[in-house]
Amino acid sequence: MMRIRLAAFAVAALLAPAIVQAADLTPVDFVNRHLAAAGKGDVDAIVADYADNAVLLTAGKATQGKAAIRANFAAMLGPGAPKTNLKPIKIWSAGDVGFVSWEAGPVKGADSFLIHDGKIVAQAVFIGEAVPQ
Repeated sequence: MMRIRLAAFAVAALLAPAIVQAADLTPVDFVNRHLAAAGKGDVDAIVADYADNAVLLTAGKATQGKAAIRANFAAMLGPGAPKTNLKPIKIWSAGDVGFVSWEAGPVKGADSFLIHDGKIVAQAVFIGEAVPQ
């Protein structure tokens, strides 16, 4: 019984720094990490930042839960998906909300991320019309 308790303690001690690190991230840190993972096409890293019941609001549609959010990002970033060169313009935060304004060629947009307990609980994506060039 003592070995089981020690093993459980050891596992908890190993996992604690990762849990603390995520909880200690600021909303700006989350936005930067999210953008870096998206730039690499790393769907697993993107989805790891979301709470289990998170909501992604984009194009007038609400996508809820990690599985649905994973499918959304896999479609956007997976094989055969068109490549976009998303360029962050400004990243900032207010309280528990991180913001990024961005452009991808002629398209401009902004995302907001609500962070609670070290996870994204809601993300809203706003995409403007393409600017004529």
